[in-house]
Amino acid sequence: MDNIRYHEDKLLKLATDKLSEIEGINIIGEATEKTAVLSFLFKYIHPYDLGILLDQMGIAVRTGHHCAQPLVVMLRVPGTARASFGIYNTGEEVLAFADAMKKAVGMLR
Repeated sequence: MDNIRYHEDKLLKLATDKLSEIEGINIIGEATEKTAVLSFLFKYIHPYDLGILLDQMGIAVRTGHHCAQPLVVMLRVPGTARASFGIYNTGEEVLAFADAMKKAVGMLR
């Protein structure tokens, strides 16, 4: 279990670092101790639009309220996009996700 946790933490850090390079991203939840889930949004891009475009690039993310509608309402956002990483993911997949994100955001701005 420690090896799995280490692997997932490494993927989350890589994804967080790469997505932080994208201008305008707002990462939701940056606690030091968290599961390998990365929720994010952009001020002028609806998460559904981002999710649809990423899907067309072969990247799967979840969009919406994520069973936390009261929090989403309190934050006054339409929802978030969320990427989850697990033992079955690789660093190369995280880099492909980050590249697709950069491309999608560039198209939607």
